[in-house]
Amino acid sequence: MASTLLKQILHPDSRPHPWDLYADLRREPVSVQDDGTHVVGGYEEITALLRDPRVSVDPGKAAAGGRIGTGTQEPGQAPPFLVRDNPAHDRLRGQAMRHFGPPELPGGVEGLRTMVEDLVRHRIDRLTGRTEFDLVSEVAYPVPVLVICHLLGIPPQDADALAHSSEDAVRGPEFQVDPYDPEVTAARTHASQELGTYFTAHIERLRENPGEDMLSRMIHDDGPRGRMSTPELLNTAITLFVGGHETTVNLIASCMLLLLRHPDQLARLQADPSLTAGAIEETLRMEPSVHMRARIAVDDIRVGDHHVIPRGSSIILNIAAGNRDPRRFPDPDTFDITRPDNAHLSFSGGIHYCFGAALGRMEGQIAVRRLVQRLVVPRLLQDPPPYRVPADLRGPSALHLAVDDVRAA
Repeated sequence: MASTLLKQILHPDSRPHPWDLYADLRREPVSVQDDGTHVVGGYEEITALLRDPRVSVDPGKAAAGGRIGTGTQEPGQAPPFLVRDNPAHDRLRGQAMRHFGPPELPGGVEGLRTMVEDLVRHRIDRLTGRTEFDLVSEVAYPVPVLVICHLLGIPPQDADALAHSSEDAVRGPEFQVDPYDPEVTAARTHASQELGTYFTAHIERLRENPGEDMLSRMIHDDGPRGRMSTPELLNTAITLFVGGHETTVNLIASCMLLLLRHPDQLARLQADPSLTAGAIEETLRMEPSVHMRARIAVDDIRVGDHHVIPRGSSIILNIAAGNRDPRRFPDPDTFDITRPDNAHLSFSGGIHYCFGAALGRMEGQIAVRRLVQRLVVPRLLQDPPPYRVPADLRGPSALHLAVDDVRAA
């Protein structure tokens, strides 16, 4: 029997607490929806599909009328590497990665540590003397936005306007209750056009006057893979900007939310800051920044003993459901910052493993460690907090806190 479970998950009313729906999803290896979408919520099944060559990220390979593939590509644009299969994926990702991190730039991410520390310290300093504030707008949002702007050579004063467009731009149709919603489609198109206009001009500025930033180096790269075309540069730059801050904002906010909901874990972290890395990993497992990923079957794929996903079918991998699969994680709904063997799925897997995982981890660890050290008796003023609109990029849109004081750095 076809299910409407995905529509319930995608509905805004489910955003504060989707976990019971995710548990229902895990009852079967695959939940077939009334629109033909195949939704997968088990850890083992998702892990296998993330690495299966018969699973594509290219929406153009979806069967007509499916949930995935309903969006349109703007004329003159080239799809970013996030929605490209090999060999195009490895070529484009490799051209970007050589200016960002290992193996060709092994110290690239670590070289940003001092900058991130300074940004976090400055943002927390601004809270001195205040007893109430929104942690998202004051710390969790500006830090990763300014870091990615630095990496891409974007003037800091442009950050807010660009970031305002990014949330609408990433509202993929496959994660809407109605993938053909004209209002959402219009907002996404407008936001994408705004980002495209800005980055087209920005690329031309850097082409004429390159800096020391990652995007300048990509524009002028004469390495073994050759230069990206202008459409490829445009979509890679937009992808890096959006992906470089959206998920990390959620990570910082969600980690602080979990710690404040679990005072025993907060106390452990306050007593032993070396546990910060574990707190970030447990947040990634329990409250991942990305809840769902879209895929397409390019061949018939058997999942479990009896279910076959037909060729051309839309697939939704519910990463967040897999991260709480009791078959993989003991006491999966328990927040434990010392959890061993925490092999969550939050950075995806296979060739599409998250490009910026190392940077996101570093930003999250620095921000949370300093917040826990400096906020005196922090407490939630609203729980659950308001959540962002997208169901796939789930995170608090605001996190209103009260504190007794803010310690000096």
